[in-house]
Amino acid sequence: MIGSQSKAKIEMNTSLPPQTAPYISQFLLGPASMVCPDGWSKTKIEERLQVCAHPGLDVTQATAQDRSLTLVGFMLDPDIPDATDADITTRLLEEHAELGTLIAATARLGGRWVLIATYGEKKFLFHDPFGLRQAFYTDPKLTGDLWVMSQPKIGADVLNLKIDDAAQAFIDSYEFRSTSEYRWPAANTPYREIRHLLPNHYLDLDSGSIHRYWPDRQLEKIDLNDAVEQLSVLFKGLIKAAAIRFDLALAVTAGLDSRLALAASKDVRDKITYITVRQWMAPDDHADITVSASLLDQLGLKHTIIKALAATTPDFSQAFKKHVFLAHDHYGKDAEAILNCIDRKKVVVTGSGAEVGRSYHDLPQEYNGKITAEYLSILEDMGSNQYAIQHLQQWMDGLGDMYNINPLDLFEWEIGSGNWLAMTQLEFDIAWKDLLTPYNCRTIMALMLAVDEKDRKGPEHVLFYEIIRNLWPEVLCEPVNPHKKPEPASLRRRIKNRIKTLAGLSD
Repeated sequence: MIGSQSKAKIEMNTSLPPQTAPYISQFLLGPASMVCPDGWSKTKIEERLQVCAHPGLDVTQATAQDRSLTLVGFMLDPDIPDATDADITTRLLEEHAELGTLIAATARLGGRWVLIATYGEKKFLFHDPFGLRQAFYTDPKLTGDLWVMSQPKIGADVLNLKIDDAAQAFIDSYEFRSTSEYRWPAANTPYREIRHLLPNHYLDLDSGSIHRYWPDRQLEKIDLNDAVEQLSVLFKGLIKAAAIRFDLALAVTAGLDSRLALAASKDVRDKITYITVRQWMAPDDHADITVSASLLDQLGLKHTIIKALAATTPDFSQAFKKHVFLAHDHYGKDAEAILNCIDRKKVVVTGSGAEVGRSYHDLPQEYNGKITAEYLSILEDMGSNQYAIQHLQQWMDGLGDMYNINPLDLFEWEIGSGNWLAMTQLEFDIAWKDLLTPYNCRTIMALMLAVDEKDRKGPEHVLFYEIIRNLWPEVLCEPVNPHKKPEPASLRRRIKNRIKTLAGLSD
């Protein structure tokens, strides 16, 4: 067991420029005796616990008698768009003296945040619905004290942890290296002592135990028209709140998810910069460029195109890889171009995470309705890798009562958004002031999942188009993803056969 680290300290490479220093907009929660990096803020949680935060990451605290709430990151209230983090945190503290009602009260809130709650001697931590403000935690049985951090490498640096042999074998495996969008399986990390707090779970800061808090009841099915009205109010309110709070950019592509975000920005469009990142391999006539340009021109909005570099500069490449362990190399080109253009002065709105509401995954008939860890591994491009399957099975074992939630929707929520998307957003903190996806709101996701699946799924995506028409119908003057055609039957058969082969099924 690693002993208590009374003088643990994060080592920073001060030779790098401040905007590209490691661990931008990240945090570390641990014993009150730990030494924060130079320039980081220190916020006391209680006598034995404190949080250190990079100066680019806001920390807001409200206290009352023996209770406190500490917000790491930012929250947005669609019902009170001009509410500040202090307003929201104070109201939550005043109105909720118990963890269950506190979690429920955050359902309508957006943003990217971690919330630390103390109620007398009890201390808890949970985060935004998708877990985009990531939280990783140590096993106190192995590390002596409980530590929580925004990525496992911070904990590894502080506690001198080594990558587990089995994890290293996975990193070196074909399954991990064969896709540029590699990810980590479920709640596992490269370090035996550190776990990932997945969405819909809270962490007991005394025991180090985690508890699933959602789903906690049947989702009451909702009529399509009612859902459209309620969702329109929430999307519009979140974008308005963000525009009041931040210097805002909104990323526009030819896709459906960003089109909905664009539609929600109608009332505050004069306060937003509309951007498209042209990836370095994309041709000039790629639909993400041409459709976005034509669309924004017709709407009378200025369009800024940020062209990614063919290669990152050596200094930035070094900083990018230090900023996030196992960062995706191909995103470095985009991130450096954004940094050069934006210089971390804007918060960007993206359409990320919408896949959860679109009922993204199907279960082939050959599985006879039974979801297996082997199938989930295939969905994650991890094939038949046993390390991946083992940890995905652990996720399945922790599901509990699913009520009427499709486990594949929850899988996309907790593993797709909560793992891969959360880590890629962390990587882009090096370029943006912060990132916001309006889909990262529990009430929005619950409403979407309560709509009949046929109205959520493609290729029609009825729910999404109806929300767009309700918010700003003119944004449909250009086609959505005209370069993407429906999969031909032959391709569907090839995908189906690949799944069968990897899963050991036969006709």
